[in-house]
Amino acid sequence: MIDLFVAPIGVVLVLWLVLYGRGWLRLRRRGARLATVYRLVVFWVATILVSIALLSPVNRLSTDYLFVRSLQTVILCLMAAPAFFQSCGYDVMLWGLPTPARRWLYRTVNRSTRQGAVVRKVAPPGVAWLLFLALFLIWHDPSFVNWATQTPALHTAALLLLGLVALLFWWHVVGTGPRLQAPLAPWLIAIMLVITEIVNMTTGVSLAFATEPLYGHYAAVAAAAGSTRALGVLGDQALAGGIVWVAGSFVYISSIILVVNRLFVLHGGSQPEPYANWDADERMIMPGLEHRVRR
Repeated sequence: MIDLFVAPIGVVLVLWLVLYGRGWLRLRRRGARLATVYRLVVFWVATILVSIALLSPVNRLSTDYLFVRSLQTVILCLMAAPAFFQSCGYDVMLWGLPTPARRWLYRTVNRSTRQGAVVRKVAPPGVAWLLFLALFLIWHDPSFVNWATQTPALHTAALLLLGLVALLFWWHVVGTGPRLQAPLAPWLIAIMLVITEIVNMTTGVSLAFATEPLYGHYAAVAAAAGSTRALGVLGDQALAGGIVWVAGSFVYISSIILVVNRLFVLHGGSQPEPYANWDADERMIMPGLEHRVRR
């Protein structure tokens, strides 16, 4: 049943590669600063990560090994999702569309239209953040895991839903297009990331140091494999928790550092320019001695 998802996901990935490549080339020819080699590389990395998570053997092995499932989640939700917005995926892909379609989308989906207002009401930052936290916890809930992993197609569908919600969350954090919401204050984004990191770390530590199997499905798979399986059920569980804990903390803490940096660096990273002639003799001379400058 999992093969049902392979063709649609593959078509989507090919389509967004074509749109991004065409848009990047058009912007590059126009000399737009948006089309940088760095963003092109980041977009390719995001595409490769999505392919690894959803189209490679990782997806099949995620129902046999809990640590592969955790690795799959980190790759899709904590690496590929923010990388897409770091590459300005929406803005560049928009230029890959035919000109009439691009202009229609510009006119239809913006802050001043009804459609833009609907998007703002449906996916405000707070709702996207809380929904991501809720789905992240449900994704690691033993009852849900034991139910979803019985059917590979259901497991993939749940992972796709979690990935889409992760896109909504990182859209507000990174702040690139589509720009339908007012930019969040850096301190508010930092608080959201800190709380998300606490939830992530708590989940990972709970898995890593559990003294008994938490997921009946993976315990049954390990028991069926018997001595042919090198990694025991508790070892698999501890490794899964370590991946969630270490990899997730690295992503969130580095993101917090980058966001906090916005509070201390001017827009664009430029340094403040001094006033013209700030060090002229007329400005530096002590009051009452101006006549010496004229001499």
